[in-house]
Amino acid sequence: MATVLKMLLAELHLKSHPDFLSAYDRCAAQLDPPVPPGYGPAKTQFYQWLSGRMVGLPRDYHCRVLAKMFPGWTVERLFQMAEAAPIVARPDESGLLGTDIELGEFLGAEMITSGITLVYPTFELPLRPVQACGADEPPYRGTFGKKVRACAADHRPDVLVVLPQKEVRALLYVFSVLQRHTAISIETCSDRDIVADSDHPYISFGLTCNDCTLMYLETVERPLFTINSIGAEGGSHFERLELTDGSRYDSSADRSVGVIARVRPSPDLHPGRYWIFCAGLGPRGTAGASWYLANSWSLLQRRAGDREFVAVVGVGENSDGPAHLEHMLIERHPDADP
Repeated sequence: MATVLKMLLAELHLKSHPDFLSAYDRCAAQLDPPVPPGYGPAKTQFYQWLSGRMVGLPRDYHCRVLAKMFPGWTVERLFQMAEAAPIVARPDESGLLGTDIELGEFLGAEMITSGITLVYPTFELPLRPVQACGADEPPYRGTFGKKVRACAADHRPDVLVVLPQKEVRALLYVFSVLQRHTAISIETCSDRDIVADSDHPYISFGLTCNDCTLMYLETVERPLFTINSIGAEGGSHFERLELTDGSRYDSSADRSVGVIARVRPSPDLHPGRYWIFCAGLGPRGTAGASWYLANSWSLLQRRAGDREFVAVVGVGENSDGPAHLEHMLIERHPDADP
């Protein structure tokens, strides 16, 4: 026989001491006041909890964390012996374990503790005519540091702020699934604000229209993907997606290309921080990538684990979904054997 706690952890695939400590720290950080990392039970104490060979209850802060991890269960009940009937975890919506441990691993530890930021692109349109771009200029902004939108529109009566419909639609796909799966706080923010203060994790929507994507491409030494502007006959331009493994993708009249990337912008300084990008080429690329992320993030997580990755999805011309995975590039761990 074992404790109810052991049975619940088995249902959640948290049988080992390191896995339990990871979940413990995530829930401890959500308390008010939070319990600092590293206060979880030692290995011997953990296995005493599972076996029932303990007198009384753990210390108060342990009880607070366990109550957060297993809403609907009293701490006293967690340490009682389980009956012969199987126990199914019944956490409600208030705790991380009541949502999805796997989703927490996909988003990263810092996003779990600090909240989820969804980033949409904005454009500032002057209300008076402006000089048109030159014929040799690409049809998108060159660099995030040279954008026209330097001043906030609420201080510019001659500027109108607009949101691109495709990227907002993409944001709503992910927002909807996060609301269903997690009680973690969610906020939306413009790319302009994130570029001004990028010292936190986020999920960004849009390719070259979003300054977060441009910031990643222009500041990271070896980005997982790049966007090249290709000239065509008649002076027109189109964009091509290229991954670090050399694979290249173009959109066409009957097919858009979506890209989902999860990167660590500063792994040494912030190992638990991810930037996640949902973007694409073609009319439905970004929305199709977001649809795929909302419906198949668990598949991406199982394949990538905690590594950086970029996934390419194909999207039809008539609907954002069902999009399908065409290629996935997963970065090797820095300490992995060559």
